[in-house]
Amino acid sequence: MTKLYMPFCIGIALLLHLLIGWPYAIVGAVVAGALFKEHSVMAGVWTLVATWGGLVIYSFAVATEETTNMVTVVAALIGDLPPIMTVVLTIGIAAILGAIGGWLGSVPLKKNQH
Repeated sequence: MTKLYMPFCIGIALLLHLLIGWPYAIVGAVVAGALFKEHSVMAGVWTLVATWGGLVIYSFAVATEETTNMVTVVAALIGDLPPIMTVVLTIGIAAILGAIGGWLGSVPLKKNQH
């Protein structure tokens, strides 16, 4: 069953990313962190890196010229960087958000003690 956890988490992240918006993809990383207690941070990282990386690859596959132009413009806007840095920064942000989400998913919930 644990072999299906990662595709399940990636599916959650992808679905929320596409339906609601990219900030909600972190929920997939939180779920990964909750399911993979021993390696929660890495599970979160891989969940979002796979999701966002897949979307970047899809964009290049479906609209190569348009995506290349967008990457070039964004790189120029953020400091005249090489265009590949837009992709690297995108995946880097996914890794950071995934790590935070994975850690958050691994944090035990406190019971209200009265």
